[in-house]
Amino acid sequence: MTQLFNDRALRKRHRVGDRNGPVRLLTPPLRLTLALGVLIAASGALWATLARIPITVQGTGVLLPVSTINGSLSGTNGTVHWFFDKPVQAWHSTALKFRNDPQQFDNQQMAALARTMLRQTAALYDKQAKPRASDETSTKFAESLKRTYRGQQFSAGTLLLWVQSSAQQERLQSALTELNRTLADSRAQSSNIEAKQAILSGELSSRLSYLQKMVALEGRGFVSRESILQEQAQVDNIRSQILGNRNELIRIQNQSNQAYQQLRNELAKLINQELLFASRDVYLSQVIPNDGESVTQGQVLLELSDDDLTDPVVVPLFLSSKEMAQVFPGMRALATPSGYKRSEVGGIQAEVVSMGKLPSGREDVQARVGVRSLADVIMQKEPAPTLAVLALKRAKSSTGRNTGGYLWSSRGDLPYPPTPGDRLDVEVTTRRVAPIELVLPALRRFFGWSPPETPASAPAASQPQRQP
Repeated sequence: MTQLFNDRALRKRHRVGDRNGPVRLLTPPLRLTLALGVLIAASGALWATLARIPITVQGTGVLLPVSTINGSLSGTNGTVHWFFDKPVQAWHSTALKFRNDPQQFDNQQMAALARTMLRQTAALYDKQAKPRASDETSTKFAESLKRTYRGQQFSAGTLLLWVQSSAQQERLQSALTELNRTLADSRAQSSNIEAKQAILSGELSSRLSYLQKMVALEGRGFVSRESILQEQAQVDNIRSQILGNRNELIRIQNQSNQAYQQLRNELAKLINQELLFASRDVYLSQVIPNDGESVTQGQVLLELSDDDLTDPVVVPLFLSSKEMAQVFPGMRALATPSGYKRSEVGGIQAEVVSMGKLPSGREDVQARVGVRSLADVIMQKEPAPTLAVLALKRAKSSTGRNTGGYLWSSRGDLPYPPTPGDRLDVEVTTRRVAPIELVLPALRRFFGWSPPETPASAPAASQPQRQP
């Protein structure tokens, strides 16, 4: 019955000509928007579950060979003279041979080398005393710097620098003067003694002949035994004088040998402390003092490398203590030299080949990098960096201009080539994770499902003191 009354009431409610249909809450645009939102949410959930995004850590590297640049120190106080940019002379190899094995030189050869060194010293003093035009000096210095930064190669045994010490030069000159005086005295004394020896030898021969005749006459009774003994004493005295003269000649020869040895010692000190030779085939990384500049003993003069500086492949990378725990050999990296925009050129593709175990100090960083200024920059960024070795990938074929032969992620032309010594901003990919894995820890901490993390800088909670 209730349904009949309702239907009748509805029919009476309907007006003639009323065309409005039933009211719809979800219009087509709204339904389209909802469908699009659901599609986006489903796509986002699918991406957050299936996609993999890289997790990276940042480090600082240097575009230089790792652990191959070593400093050469000055062995004395003096004035530096460049020889790596001058023609090779014959006395260079002679001085190197004497430094390696002084005993292969006899006294005359050694004295000749000492005189040569003193002549070269005088030539350096004369050259230093002559005034030079400022434009000539600056041009020569600029040309030397160009060769330095290009990594000029020198073969083993090349004379690179001469640190001229006036004190050692004076000692060598004094030793040579003493040798000349001793030799002159020795020649005069030896000549006199040899003349005495000739006289004594003649007298000895005569007395021996006379003594033999006296012995023959003794049997006939013409000569007494006492006379024979006196003559024998005279012969023995002459023989003693001859032996004494021989000892004197030996003493004079010893004085000459001592003068030669003193000169040899001073010459060895001068060559070992003043002359700086290339001990092996090396590349010149940097010259610290200018030509003609005064230096002190122990000061760094040269930075030398065993590897070519213009084409480094294995370079050092320094990471903080927090980041080094996430990096292991075999991980890929992207190294962008300073001055480049990573968004524009990307970076050089690389791979971590080894990792250090302990943090490095300033001396360790400088030893790995080879340049003190770069070591200071690294230490400012991270007080206790850990060394990692990075291998830069080489391009198998030419893929663009100014790439330096490296494999870049952009695979295009670069505005300018990378320069040896550039600081590298390195990004190491430690792992790839789904985006949802990065959100879940935050959600668990927000809802209290995981304990809060203690900040690294927060001080440790004090332990309650035990009551006695």
